[in-house]
Amino acid sequence: MSRYNPFYYLLFVLLIFGAFASMAQNDYGIKILGGAAFVFGLLFLMQLIGELISKHKMDVVAVAELFGLTVIAIILSMRVFYLRFPFVEIVFGLAGLILLAAYLLKLAQTWRNLRTKNLALAILLVMFHGSILCYVASMTFVPFMPALAEPLGGAGLLLLLLFLIIGWLKREMLVEGEKLSAFTFVSRVRDRSIVLIALFLLFTAYMGLTKIDFIPKMYSDEFPQKYFELVNQAESGKENSIDGRYKHEEFKEMYDKFINRHVSSDKK
Repeated sequence: MSRYNPFYYLLFVLLIFGAFASMAQNDYGIKILGGAAFVFGLLFLMQLIGELISKHKMDVVAVAELFGLTVIAIILSMRVFYLRFPFVEIVFGLAGLILLAAYLLKLAQTWRNLRTKNLALAILLVMFHGSILCYVASMTFVPFMPALAEPLGGAGLLLLLLFLIIGWLKREMLVEGEKLSAFTFVSRVRDRSIVLIALFLLFTAYMGLTKIDFIPKMYSDEFPQKYFELVNQAESGKENSIDGRYKHEEFKEMYDKFINRHVSSDKK
């Protein structure tokens, strides 16, 4: 995965730049965020194809992880550009469940492999993977069980903070004759866990800072504010679809017709 690291660094820079541009009321900021999410999806897809065509024995857990990440990243990019397809929430939820299953297996494998070698390191790595599980579950359950989403996100942040604090205090642990830290061990793992944790930390920081009004919310002038309120209601599970359609979809159709009528009348 190390060969993809420069691309990940660049995408994180673009995410931060796009977020600040959007908060400064520059509409192109949202487009940068959507483009970065799409490129994340392409990178995950390339790695997925690499796993599938590899001559070595297929790593089912890695395939499941990459498949879930690819679908989630592309759907998030589509949301930024207001693109939808039928049953997109169900597809998003299934991808999230696949990603959850992959990290549950990773957590079980980590515990099984490390508990006899170094129990403290095993517990720290369970905290690390447990924080990812909580974050993924929070993101997955938002449209279906919104009441669970925020507590799960909080649990994920707590586990991550415990991992960072205890890992910093206990920086040298002996594993098979080698002294290393939990951070060193995590950096050697061939998966996307560090990328996910970094993304979740960025999102958590944004949510927390906007909630206390320390930074402004992201901005887009493409549609009226009412449209985004309706989208938030649908994505948070506060609104159920009627005949497979949400209010924000009807609002967008009517708004597009209104704009087209005025554009046509101005040309005349």
